[in-house]
Amino acid sequence: MARPLRIEFEGATYHVMSRGNNGGDIFFSDEGRELFIDTLDEACTRAGWIIHAYVLMGNHYHLLLETPQANLVAGMKWLQGTYTQRINRLEKRRGHLFQGRYKAQLINSEHKSTDYFKTVAEYVHLNPARANMIRTKGEWKQLIDYPWSSYPLYSKNIRKRPDWLNTTKVLESYKLEDTSQGRKAYKDYLESRVEDIAKGEKNLSEASYKQLRKGWYIGNKDFKEQMLEKAEQLITTKKKGSLDQQVIKEHGIKRAEQLLEQGLTTLELKQSNLSKLPKLAKEKQVLASWISRQTTVSSQWLAQKLHMGHISNISNAKRWVMCNKEGQELIKKLNENSNNQ
Repeated sequence: MARPLRIEFEGATYHVMSRGNNGGDIFFSDEGRELFIDTLDEACTRAGWIIHAYVLMGNHYHLLLETPQANLVAGMKWLQGTYTQRINRLEKRRGHLFQGRYKAQLINSEHKSTDYFKTVAEYVHLNPARANMIRTKGEWKQLIDYPWSSYPLYSKNIRKRPDWLNTTKVLESYKLEDTSQGRKAYKDYLESRVEDIAKGEKNLSEASYKQLRKGWYIGNKDFKEQMLEKAEQLITTKKKGSLDQQVIKEHGIKRAEQLLEQGLTTLELKQSNLSKLPKLAKEKQVLASWISRQTTVSSQWLAQKLHMGHISNISNAKRWVMCNKEGQELIKKLNENSNNQ
């Protein structure tokens, strides 16, 4: 199983989600839900977190969470560990509560230029509707009646909300202000989305639904590049093991593409030349060995990118370079030119 995302920095925003062990309940009762919110309150006070949206379901929860300090890992360890101890005492139970590690997706939260932040907030608040818990199929007539969400708090005056809940950024993403008029407009919009969901319309706004379900980040290409640069800083400081495996894979591919471009220049080749050369041309074998030594890309990636046919040719290339004087000289040339760039 891949490790959870662990890219931390000041001002980072995450979509955090965690499920119960084996799909089981994590709250057990309304008392358990109140206990979780109280524990979340303490975690926010300890870590200085800002919550923009949250929802508690039966066997999982979602948070739209901002970390003014780079402390997601420490805060989540305290939150989930402390809540597990407390709910176990309350329910007179033992053992694990949560299934594996929590999921934490980095979010491009620049709402003035993108809809990613808004989409995640909407996704979080509409969870009860997507679970058929609202209107005729559910216990609550309106979405705002569901008590285990930050959404009802959006309709209240700021004095009636916890200090750690910030509604301003979500409302601003809809071009609304935190006034009675703005709060009503937000309510009207979300209740209209409940109707859409009841009719089978499940599309979100701009950000990809697939990204919300599976991705390690939620944002555009530029945001991804920025996050990969932060990942590189962690890798170079020997914290690679703390990263999500998908992050490591994408960082490796980016680095391999950079090396390939450098290598082709050193060998006075172009990308288009690769498809015309024999599968085991010395230039290809040297590039395959050189890139493999410095990145995490797979043999399949190298074989496809270098037009070398079967992946077994990558292993053959590494052996040839290791035992061949000409191969060693070309590797030395690639290293020297790379160091000078």
